[in-house]
Amino acid sequence: MMPIHKTDVVYLAILIALLAVVFGLNWVAGGTITSPQNLAIDLVSPPESPQTWSMQSWVPTRYRVLFYWIVQASYTTFFSSNDARAFYLVFVSWSFIFFACALITFYFYLHELNFTHTLAFVGGLLFLASPPVTLAYKYPVYTREDPLAYFLVLLGLFSVFKRKSTWVCIISTLAALTRETTLIVPLAYLLTANDSWRKRILVCTPPMLAVIGIRGLMGFATYDPFEGSIYNFKTPWQTSAFLFCVFGILWIPFFVELINKRRNHTHIDYPWQVLTSTALIIFILVLGTQLALARAREIRIAFLMFPWVIPLALYWFRENGEHLSVMVHQFSFWTWGIGVFASLSLGILWLQQNNPDLMKFYLTDFKNGYWLALADLHLSATLALVVPLWLNQRKLETQTAR
Repeated sequence: MMPIHKTDVVYLAILIALLAVVFGLNWVAGGTITSPQNLAIDLVSPPESPQTWSMQSWVPTRYRVLFYWIVQASYTTFFSSNDARAFYLVFVSWSFIFFACALITFYFYLHELNFTHTLAFVGGLLFLASPPVTLAYKYPVYTREDPLAYFLVLLGLFSVFKRKSTWVCIISTLAALTRETTLIVPLAYLLTANDSWRKRILVCTPPMLAVIGIRGLMGFATYDPFEGSIYNFKTPWQTSAFLFCVFGILWIPFFVELINKRRNHTHIDYPWQVLTSTALIIFILVLGTQLALARAREIRIAFLMFPWVIPLALYWFRENGEHLSVMVHQFSFWTWGIGVFASLSLGILWLQQNNPDLMKFYLTDFKNGYWLALADLHLSATLALVVPLWLNQRKLETQTAR
């Protein structure tokens, strides 16, 4: 078992405190967890009875049962069936608990990838700063069972790293009853394990049977799976904006480092082999599934890639730390960065005041102050980081050519 140091305790305490701040922000922002009535809207229930959880009868959400079972079992065991506030508190409590479990597990997951205590802490900050977490309960994200899915995906990948095939099977089966897209864990095992193909197939069979079996038990029902993709096609600017907001500033470091790893084979240890060899197919499958079968603005779905994206981006930041340190100590960097942020902010404010219909036409539901502010921060940070690095690279190439 991995030893826990005092530094770990301090860092984890700070991360959990910041998670509480995130929940506070979502409460203030007027999201799902602001009140029992708000929660009822998200769960498509009568305003005074969020515990009805009518959305659970919809397809395909009806088959995502594990979080629903946990919340309902806790509520019905300890509270009256008509106590809406108690149900609200149970729902929010389990949501916080599973988010905290995911955050703690991610911290040690990064340790397993040979990041230091401090960098594992930074990884936790990047997790919390990711838009699907920062505004997890703000429309239109609709976070429900997702924190449990994040937690189980991390546990599953941890088991893959440790070559614990039995635990991969058990955890993946539970995850499959939470969200279908968590099948990326047994897929990662299938593609990277050193076990025989017979054993790999045996390990991956129960999660697949769980996905199929729960549909058989609860009754197969049809629906239009491409309603989301049609909406994405009709709102390309909103789709692009929300896809950027899945990871924001982390997208470019992730792709750059992934290309470097696949080209140079810089990692020989097994956990990194798992991530680098599966990252591209996971990216294609998860993002493709969201674009084809769901609305892009529900960015919690694509965020399931975070165990791949954040570590690779974090590795890039670590490898370029010396150069980045020099860059951020330059006055020109801050002049450029602040200028970009000010320009984007003023542009957004001007459009909101003078041409709100244009913003509504292009961004529709994205026209929301909290989302605009978060997107502004991530886009400004991305431009502030990428443009100086690109110019410096061009300068080096020119000097080399001479």
